[in-house]
Amino acid sequence: MPYCRRCGTKLEENARFCYKCGTPAGNFISAPAAPVRSLRHDPLFWIVTSVIVIVLVAVVVSVVVFAPIYEVTFNKTNQDSSSGVNTLNLNFQSDNAQVNIITQNVTDKNILINVSAEGSRSIFGSENSIQVTFTNESSNGVLTVNSKVIQTGLMTNAHVVCDIYVNPLLKLNLNVTSTTGEVSLTANAPATVQSLNLEATTGTVQANLERNVTVSGDISLKAQIGAVYYRMNKAKVQGNCTINLQSATGSVDMEITEEKTLQGNLQVNAATTTGAIDVGLQIDGDVGAKIVSQTGQFGSIHVDKENFSGNQSPIQSNNFPAQSNIQINNSVSSFGDININASYVSSVTPSGRN
Repeated sequence: MPYCRRCGTKLEENARFCYKCGTPAGNFISAPAAPVRSLRHDPLFWIVTSVIVIVLVAVVVSVVVFAPIYEVTFNKTNQDSSSGVNTLNLNFQSDNAQVNIITQNVTDKNILINVSAEGSRSIFGSENSIQVTFTNESSNGVLTVNSKVIQTGLMTNAHVVCDIYVNPLLKLNLNVTSTTGEVSLTANAPATVQSLNLEATTGTVQANLERNVTVSGDISLKAQIGAVYYRMNKAKVQGNCTINLQSATGSVDMEITEEKTLQGNLQVNAATTTGAIDVGLQIDGDVGAKIVSQTGQFGSIHVDKENFSGNQSPIQSNNFPAQSNIQINNSVSSFGDININASYVSSVTPSGRN
């Protein structure tokens, strides 16, 4: 579109004179073109480009640093063979492992801890990906062992197994925890458990006590996120002992069989925030039992009983109270059911006579 050079008036394409000032058409000029701005001079362009470059570099670096390149295997054993020991105090901690505690005498060792691992490490990962500490001190017949297993360096797909063998001839005080993984105790040899604390932040916790085991102190099994399993098959009980089974998010499963008189009474406290509680109880002889249960608003109690009186809560064996008694307290504070299967094998009257 032409414009008058003198006064700047916009004119028609075929105009010969400016209708405003009369200047001839030869003095007309075209309107100046709008300036084109290069993207290279736009600050936003450079900001976006920089962000994209940083993200791409971070991705490449992460792949190089963390990509598994080298296979890693690890094996280490620590042990104690001190003489004159009658009691073992064990404090064991791991950050991510499967921890197995076994009551077994391994060539007259008081304790033997074997740590094995398989996994991969990156190009920048440390060859020493597993760190094991072990200290042992004996005094007045008491052996105290402190041990820790920690993953170090950049190790991926790691599978760490800690096998802990404890001499069943010793009085056992076991405190074993793992941040992530599984903690389990298998006690099938004659042993005396004075205290037992098994705990996992995320994972499974379980204990299996067979008939030759003597329980003379308190037991605690705890998982923040995960399941808790407790099995007690005709174990001996000395004194009044308490068993605490707890899971914040997960289930609690117990199976207790006691058919002979206990040398004391047993109290079991099972609690979950969100998760079911399953109780399997079989008693006989001079062992009585009472079970008290409480659920949250969205839970229910299911009972299958034999020679037990009561409806859902409480229920008690027909010989309760007896010479030795087991009391079980179940509590679900939020979501979850309580399932009970309780049996007193012999048919007795409430007075305790056949």
